[in-house]
Amino acid sequence: MGNKTISLRAETYRRLERAKRGDESFSDVVDRLLVDDENPFREFVGFVDEDELDTVRHESSTFRAEMNTRFADGGDGGDDGSGR
Repeated sequence: MGNKTISLRAETYRRLERAKRGDESFSDVVDRLLVDDENPFREFVGFVDEDELDTVRHESSTFRAEMNTRFADGGDGGDDGSGR
């Protein structure tokens, strides 16, 4: 594969430079950032550890179960008649 020369504004160059990780080339940075556009959650891979992830999963599951129960019962889960 060949190379291409592109022009960047100075601020854009500085932002790319700051985005570099370890020994990444500028091409590596651009490739990584373009891939992130396809999957916006990619940057969060490894962001939380397994214990935190298990906690979030548990709380999410509990919340969904509570909401399913409330909707199945036909209630809104706490209307006290005050109109608020």
